[in-house]
Amino acid sequence: MSEIHFSAVRSFSETCLRAAKPEDVSLPLTRLLNNAGFISWYAGSVLHESELNRGFGSFGMPIAWRDRYGEARHCDTDPVFHYALKGGAPCRWSDCRERAKASGASKRALSVFDEASEFGIEDGFVMPALGFGGVPGAVTIGGKDLDLSTNAMLALRLVGAFAYEGFRRLAEKFKPVPPILSPRELEVLRWSAEGKTAWEIGAILSIGERTVRTYQDQIKMKYRVTSVIQAAVRAALDGSLRLA
Repeated sequence: MSEIHFSAVRSFSETCLRAAKPEDVSLPLTRLLNNAGFISWYAGSVLHESELNRGFGSFGMPIAWRDRYGEARHCDTDPVFHYALKGGAPCRWSDCRERAKASGASKRALSVFDEASEFGIEDGFVMPALGFGGVPGAVTIGGKDLDLSTNAMLALRLVGAFAYEGFRRLAEKFKPVPPILSPRELEVLRWSAEGKTAWEIGAILSIGERTVRTYQDQIKMKYRVTSVIQAAVRAALDGSLRLA
């Protein structure tokens, strides 16, 4: 067990900014974490295995554990996975386990921790994140004989944040993941793209002008843009919106 020094975090952050491909982030991340006793990590979208085509993800973990996790469908019950899915403050895996016990989690859910320990992964750290397009994301790191003190957790948060943003930037460049828009948001966006005002759209959809503006604000937030027209252009490019 060794400490992750600030100088190492700073060097890693610069690496993430210069990265041209996922390996430029994953390899130095693995080395950095291995030096601190972590042998397993994942950074990316937090989605059920049936939805993985909607997001992105990179990992470095024992292949046997990855295969076991998938075969057992642990994502259905894993307390760490579901904590990340709901979002929240970064925390230790052991804290997730205690919360799961207190809430009456099933034996199957708790068995995930026991099985992980068989692969040398006894505790870890999870940091939920908000991915692009509203897709939930996280960085989760595990290992054995770890330093999970307050100072160590701060370093892990920094490393996790840089890793997640590094992978996200690359994924967004190479494979844009569109936001999930509701049917009503798509209707508002479609009429906005045709140049209709909020009042006109409200009249067409039989809703109030203020409600239309609320939908437009939600759309802009999901696409992280400042104008609804810019959102319409991005939606057209990613296939969410088909313009006549």
